[in-house]
Amino acid sequence: MRALSHRHRSLQFRFAVMLTIGLLVSLALCGLGLVLGSQLLTTVKANRHLTATITRHDAEDARLRALRIAIGDLTRDVEKGRAVADTHWRPLERETVAGLSTPVTVSPDMPRSIHAALIAEHRVQRQFATAAMALMAGARQGAASVKAGMPAFVASLHALEQARQTSHDLLNRQLAISGTQVEQLARHALIQVAMAGVLILFFVTLLIVWLRRRIVRPLLDIVAAIRTMNAGQPLAPLPMAADHDEIGELARGLEALSRAGAERARIQRQVEYLAHHDPLTGLVNRVVFSERLAALLLAGQRVALLAIDLDGFKGVNDTLGHATGDKMLIRTAALLATAVREGDVVARIGGDEFAIIHVLSDGERDAAALVERIFAIAGHEAATPVIRLSIGVALSQHHALEGDELHACADIALYRAKADGRNRARHYDAAMDEERRQRRWLAHELCDAVTRGELHLAFQPIADCATRRIIGQEALARWTHPVLGAVSPDVFIAIAEEDGLIAEIGQHLLVEALTVARQWPVEWMLAINLSPVQLRDPALAARMLAAIAARGFAPCRLEVEVTEGVLIDERDTAMANLRALRAAGVRIVMDDFGTGYSSLSSLQQFPFDKIKIDRSFIAGMNEDGPALSIVRASIGLGRSLNIPVVAEGVETEQQHGMLQALGCEQIQGYLIGRPATFQAKAA
Repeated sequence: MRALSHRHRSLQFRFAVMLTIGLLVSLALCGLGLVLGSQLLTTVKANRHLTATITRHDAEDARLRALRIAIGDLTRDVEKGRAVADTHWRPLERETVAGLSTPVTVSPDMPRSIHAALIAEHRVQRQFATAAMALMAGARQGAASVKAGMPAFVASLHALEQARQTSHDLLNRQLAISGTQVEQLARHALIQVAMAGVLILFFVTLLIVWLRRRIVRPLLDIVAAIRTMNAGQPLAPLPMAADHDEIGELARGLEALSRAGAERARIQRQVEYLAHHDPLTGLVNRVVFSERLAALLLAGQRVALLAIDLDGFKGVNDTLGHATGDKMLIRTAALLATAVREGDVVARIGGDEFAIIHVLSDGERDAAALVERIFAIAGHEAATPVIRLSIGVALSQHHALEGDELHACADIALYRAKADGRNRARHYDAAMDEERRQRRWLAHELCDAVTRGELHLAFQPIADCATRRIIGQEALARWTHPVLGAVSPDVFIAIAEEDGLIAEIGQHLLVEALTVARQWPVEWMLAINLSPVQLRDPALAARMLAAIAARGFAPCRLEVEVTEGVLIDERDTAMANLRALRAAGVRIVMDDFGTGYSSLSSLQQFPFDKIKIDRSFIAGMNEDGPALSIVRASIGLGRSLNIPVVAEGVETEQQHGMLQALGCEQIQGYLIGRPATFQAKAA
């Protein structure tokens, strides 16, 4: 029943009904036209017969009149005693006999009265012919015979004239009646044609109006809506979407497509925002900052680069909590954005590190005025905790023409500001090269760290979010220097990358991690980190797979964590290494998701097996702000792409509960376990 009702609402069914009605009306008009045409043809045919009969009747009248006159003339000659030769009588006798032999021809569609009158006329005509023959025969005998036969001849002549007059009147009357019928039929035919034209015009007009209202106008509205969508504008509600026909289905489909497109655009905007902005402060991230700096230096623009750190930020986090620390970062971002001029670039580089690209004006020699504005605004803030900043300044026209080198100079100046007591600014000068020498010394020490056994691994567990069951461990590099003690991985990994030591160190730590992981339960996986510098080596995948095979470790238990930066420099080589590892069964994880090129294009460039959300977002999601929205969007994105998502930096039960509610698959952080060492057994 529902299918039948749906069919009745369809445009196809309604259009078919209208065409059927139009066809039936046309057939009815054609049938009526055929009937009238047949009647008209019959009447015209009868008129033609009547006209022919009248014409023959008139011709017979003329012949009989001539015969009567000829007979009268000859009989008068006889009465006057004149002799009439037989040659004059014979043609008249033949004419009279011919009239007697002529049959009566009457059309079967003639009225009976005319048929009877013509038969009676023919009978009287025969009597006249008989009287005429008798008169002509008597005329040959003499005048007396003519006088004797004349009364009969005159009587038959009068009777014939009366009969012919009667027939003539009936024929003329019938011809008039038939003409009236033809006129009426013609009038009816004209009326029918006019009515047919009106009906057809009405039907065509109705069909055009219906087509325009139900099909053409809705289609034009839909086309206009498609143009609106193509122009990137929001789609207004379509009124025809409420109709239960094909146009309504099309409109509803278009609205659904518009909603889906809007949702995709929203997600794309959000993901693109993550790719270029810090989600907490709204400032541009390191990638955009580096691009802007390189572009300005390439254009020959004089710039001052300010490297900025928050003093005592770790203590704020440890004593007052991460929420207070996040608010302090937001306040700092607002402070820096207020202090700069239009055209300057403020970025959050990471953690509590900020940077400013200050475009120097024609008369400006350094960034002293900007530094004074920053400290002045910070000094007038009444909020707590108080913002204290250390700033290092480097100038492109004096210190470096390359972005990385200029940033390194600003960092050296920043370290000097911190060493000089913090909450101050220092400009880079040549005397600060001692910092570089210190860095070179660390690089030299790092060369022998593997030989001396100073590098080792700590392992932090990764757990299933729903059950907290340990499913693997992440290997983390550690360096314990005999003089300096524990050196931060951020420091020695950067040195190893800059000095080309990362390949040797990475291979050594991989072998150690594989040796340790062989002792674990077989369901545990091992996660290791690869830097972009390592992936630029074309032989990396081959060395790693050889080490895995040599220690009998299943490649499917190994996860390689890489940042999105691997898809930027020497992309082809990095992609070839990742594809080779993945083809062997190694799973590839996108690390620090959201802090770099976190965009759909990155996920499309390589089929990552897992997404790892950066700990900064997990720390900031306790409040209903950007961090929570980013975590929710990241988990939703992973679910839509069928990619597992792991959240790192989980420290509280509240964070775990929120992640579990959002559908996160895996978690890592102090709540599950701190990094610890495993004693490797001898192979």
